[in-house]
Amino acid sequence: MANRLKSFLTGLLTIRPEDEVPHNVAKNFRHNVTMGSLDLMFFIFGDGFGSITTIMPVFAATLTKSPLLIGLIPAIANFGWYMPQMFLSNYVSGLKQKHPFAVKMAVVERVPYVFFPLLALLVPSIPKTTALLWLFILITWRGLASGLIALPWQEVQASVIPITHRARFYGVSRVLAQFMGILSSVLATIFLSRLPYPQNYALCFATAVVAQWFSFYFYSRIREPVNTELETASADPASSAGARMEQEKTKPARKIIDLELFGAILKRDKNFRYYLVGRSVIFLGAMASGFLAVYGIQRFNLSDSRAAVFTALLYFSGIIGYTLGGMLGDKVGPKRIVVASVLIWAVGMLIAILARSEWAYYLVFLMFGLNSAGMVLGDSILVMELGEEKLRPTYLGMARSLTGIFVLVAPVFAGALVEAFGYNVMFTVCLALTLLGAAIISRVKDLPRRASRLKSE
Repeated sequence: MANRLKSFLTGLLTIRPEDEVPHNVAKNFRHNVTMGSLDLMFFIFGDGFGSITTIMPVFAATLTKSPLLIGLIPAIANFGWYMPQMFLSNYVSGLKQKHPFAVKMAVVERVPYVFFPLLALLVPSIPKTTALLWLFILITWRGLASGLIALPWQEVQASVIPITHRARFYGVSRVLAQFMGILSSVLATIFLSRLPYPQNYALCFATAVVAQWFSFYFYSRIREPVNTELETASADPASSAGARMEQEKTKPARKIIDLELFGAILKRDKNFRYYLVGRSVIFLGAMASGFLAVYGIQRFNLSDSRAAVFTALLYFSGIIGYTLGGMLGDKVGPKRIVVASVLIWAVGMLIAILARSEWAYYLVFLMFGLNSAGMVLGDSILVMELGEEKLRPTYLGMARSLTGIFVLVAPVFAGALVEAFGYNVMFTVCLALTLLGAAIISRVKDLPRRASRLKSE
C-alpha cells in the first residue's frame, strides 16, 4: 500500500513524454500544482468557519425558525455560483489568458466575507428580521461574487493541469484541503462552545476572512500559458479572409449571450442533454443538504457547536472520497465517480430516514462528505470533457447556468415538503429523485477519455 501511494504521488508531479503535454504547460506544472493546492487549502480552511451547509444554516436558525428560509441559505449561495457562468462564457473564451481576469474576480469574491463578522456583532442591537435580511443580502452577494470567478477559475485549472493528471491533482489537493477543513472545524467548535453568542460566530467569520486572503495570495501566483491559437489568429494580419471566416465559425462569437451557439449545441449534442437533465435531477435529489445540520440539532437536542462537528465529519469523509477519486479518476473516468457519488448520497438519505440516535445520524454526514468529494472531483472534470476543447468555456458556462436554477428551486420544494409533511417525507422524496438522477447520468459519456481509449486500441 505504501509503495502504491508513493507511486501515485510521484506520478502526480511527473509529466511523461507519452502524456503529450505542451511544453509551456509542463514547465510550470509543479509550480502550479503547489500554488493551486495552497490556494485550495486556505480557501477550505476559511470555509470551515462559515460553511453554507452547516454553520451558516445553524446561525440562520438563531434568527428564524422557518425551514424554508434556513434551507435557502446554501441554495442562494450555490445558485449564485452557478448562474453567472453562461453569461461569461463567450467573454472568457476570447481571453488569451484567463488568470488575470480570475485574479480580479477573486478580489470581488472576497469582499462580502468582511461583513459577516460585523453582522454577527450587530445581532443583539438590531431586530432579528433585519439581521436575517442582511444575512440573505450577504449570502446572495457571496454567491454571485463566487459565480464571477467560477468559470475563469475552472478554465485556468483546465489550462494548467493536463487531462492526464486532473483527477490526481484534484484528489491530492482536495485531501490536503480537507485536513485544513478539519483543523478549522476543531477551532470553530472551540469558538462556538466557549464564547458567548454572537461573539462566537463573529470570531468564526473573522477567521474565515483572514484565511480567504491567504488563499488569494497563492492563487495570484499561478502561471498560466497564453492561448497560442488566439495569439496567432490576432497576430497574423496576412491570414486570408477565408481563413479568418473559418476561424470565426469554429469559435464562440464574442457576444454576451450567444443564443444561436447555445441552441446549436443543445440540438446536436445528445450526450450533453443527458448530462443537463441528469445533473438537474441530482440537484433536486440533494435538496436536503441545507437542512441536515438544523434537523440533526433539533431532532436530537444538540448545541449549536455540533454544527462544527458535522462540518468536521464532512471534511474527514471527504479525505477518503478525494483519495479514492484521485487514485481512480484518471483510470475509470469522471462519469463513474459521479454515479458512485450520487448512489452514496442515496445511502445517506436512507440513513437519515432510519436514524434514531445522534450517533447513527453522524453517518449521514459521513455519506454527505463522500458524496460531496466525489461530486466536486468527478463533476468538475466531467464538464471539462463533454465538448470540444475550443468550446470548453461555452460548455462549462451552459452546464452550470442551465442546471443552476434547480439549486434554487430544490430547497423551496424541500421547505414546502417539511412544513406540510415533515422531514422524513422530504428525505424520502430526495432518495427517489437521487436514484432517478443516477440512472440518467450513467448514460453520459466522458468523451475525450473514451476517444483516447479507442485511439490506443
